[in-house]
Amino acid sequence: MQDEEFNFDDFMENSNSDFEIKLEEYRDKMMKLAIEANYENIVKNGINEYHLRHMYDAELNDLSNTLRMMLQYFEDMEDYEKCAVVLKEQQKVNSVISQREDVQ
Repeated sequence: MQDEEFNFDDFMENSNSDFEIKLEEYRDKMMKLAIEANYENIVKNGINEYHLRHMYDAELNDLSNTLRMMLQYFEDMEDYEKCAVVLKEQQKVNSVISQREDVQ
């Protein structure tokens, strides 16, 4: 039996690749959990239009982006009932954003 030399560069390359794969899987899992938790909060509480009107523009934009990500996730999962719920809330946010743009 021949002894193979340990190649540190190969080891690090493979370790980094495995680490990056696991990190991506973890990120995807956390994103899924956050989206599902946000959805449950929307179903339970809705998004109050009064509160939307009193949010800063940056907060509204962040909320709009979050809802878009949720829509994309549920579309990818072909969960169209959840899409309908999120879309209804997205329309509220869009309405407030449009009203602000009309005033300016």
